[in-house]
Amino acid sequence: MPKEDFDEAHEQTVVFERADLISGVAAPAPGRMHVLVRMDGSDVGQVTTLTGTDLQIGRLARNYLHLPFEGVSRQHGRLVWQDGAYWVEDLASANGTFVQGTRVTRHRLSDGDVVQFGPRVVFRYSVTDTGEEKILRQLYESSVKDALTTCFNRDYFNERLKAEVAYAKRHETELSLVLFDLDHFKNVNDTYGHPAGDAVLISTVNALSKTLRTEDVLARYGGEEFAVILRGIELSLAAGVADRLRALVEGAIVKHDEHVIRITLSAGCSSLASAPEPTIERLIEQADRRLYAAKHAGRNRIDSSA
Repeated sequence: MPKEDFDEAHEQTVVFERADLISGVAAPAPGRMHVLVRMDGSDVGQVTTLTGTDLQIGRLARNYLHLPFEGVSRQHGRLVWQDGAYWVEDLASANGTFVQGTRVTRHRLSDGDVVQFGPRVVFRYSVTDTGEEKILRQLYESSVKDALTTCFNRDYFNERLKAEVAYAKRHETELSLVLFDLDHFKNVNDTYGHPAGDAVLISTVNALSKTLRTEDVLARYGGEEFAVILRGIELSLAAGVADRLRALVEGAIVKHDEHVIRITLSAGCSSLASAPEPTIERLIEQADRRLYAAKHAGRNRIDSSA
């Protein structure tokens, strides 16, 4: 379990000045959906559908709306269905809850309201129908997912890695990165054609996604190169995760048309603790250097050495 899940019960919320806090931005009718749409950070556009009553909001993982961000309290607030509408309530949070820029203790939400928890976590509250909700979700998915493999894209990876590095440094938790590349992938395209290569990429991502934790971030880093961000995992454990992924891919069989295709991968692992400096640039450089070493050493292997 990541360290924050052990420590957050005792961790103090960072308190911000008021000027910083305000700088951010009957039963439901059948078919009507109440949603919160994220308006900031790497998850901008993400849709959270509101269901039931007393929906808890805060930094604790058990909250319905889990916001593991600086300035958000462990039990920051809640949403309650009452008198034919959703009400947002602040639970004596350190940095407050805001609606349309005004700090509130309890407020009845209206369609289009901008709701802010703490200094910089911002949502738009919307009342929509199922069709519009689906479109909102599709728009979000298209902005953060790779069109072919449906794992996260490079832009999302870059933004998420910034957030994860900042979080790990602030809370002194472990963070590791794995960069891996499919071996001799060009031969697959040259031998069987690009549609077969696409099938290999899709199959690989599907297999890896089933193995990783929900909090891990799998992204397409380049053509046949992928990255995995491992929150709360030290380097030795990251190498174990990478080797498990390697074995999984080595044992997989991809069938395309009448062909049976096998593939292997090589990977390089790094961590904030092992990098020359605890920065994004050094984290990526270290993983990339070790990926190159794994390929140079014969491929189908993991490198996590110095």
